Amino acid sequence: MDRLHAYTYRLSEVLPSVESAAEYIHLDDPSHPAWTFMTAKLQELSVSGLEATGCYVLFPVEGLNIREGNIRLGGRVLHLNRKVSGYMHGSTLAALFLCTAGSVFSTQYREYNNHGDYLEGYITDALGSLTVENAMDKIQSRLADDMLADGLHISNRYSPGYCNWPLREQKTLFELVGNNPTGITLSDSCLMYPTKSVSGIIGIGPRMRRLEYGCPACDNKGCVYRRIVQGDK
Repeated sequence: MDRLHAYTYRLSEVLPSVESAAEYIHLDDPSHPAWTFMTAKLQELSVSGLEATGCYVLFPVEGLNIREGNIRLGGRVLHLNRKVSGYMHGSTLAALFLCTAGSVFSTQYREYNNHGDYLEGYITDALGSLTVENAMDKIQSRLADDMLADGLHISNRYSPGYCNWPLREQKTLFELVGNNPTGITLSDSCLMYPTKSVSGIIGIGPRMRRLEYGCPACDNKGCVYRRIVQGDK
C-alpha cells in the first residue's frame, strides 16, 4: 500500500457553484452588487489556470488511548483530545492530510481590505474556504474508494483547532506528513500559509463509518463544517 497520495485539481474543478456560495455567504438577491461581484469573481478564478493541491499519508495505528486523547502513528504521539480520538476508535490505519486552494485567495483578500473594499474581501475569503473544502472532499472520496477496495471504511475528517484538538499539534502532524507537494508552510503559532489550507486526520478500518458532524453540541460557530451543515451565521 502506497504511503503518500497526492492530487492536483484545477480551480475550475473545485470552485463552489454560484448557488452554494450564495447560500454560504447568505446572499439571496441576484440583483445585489455583492452577487454580481461574486459571480464575476468565480468566473475570473475558473479561467485563471490556478490549481488546488492536496495529499494524504497513510499510517498504521500503533496505539490509541481515548482516555488520554492521543493516537500513536509513525512512532510519534499525536494528541487529538478525547473527542477526536474517540472518533478514531476501531481504526487500523489513519490518513493525515494537507490541502490548499493556493495563495490567490489570501493575496486578493489582503488587497481588497487594504483598499477598503471589505465586502469584496469577505466574499473572496469565503470562496477560498469553500474551494479548499471542495478540493478536500474530492481527495477524501478518492481515499474512501481506495480503502473500500480493501474492505475498509473511513471516518469523517477532523482538523487541529476544531473539536478542541489543540492547534499546537499541527507541528507533529506536519512532521509526520514530511515532505509533500502542497507547499503549505506552518508559522511559529501553528497557522498555515496559504491561509486557505486544511490539515487533519481520517480514521480507517473495517468498521469505521462517516457520521453527521456533531454541530449541535459544538460551540465553535466559525467552523466551516458547522456553517455548511447547519447554515449558521
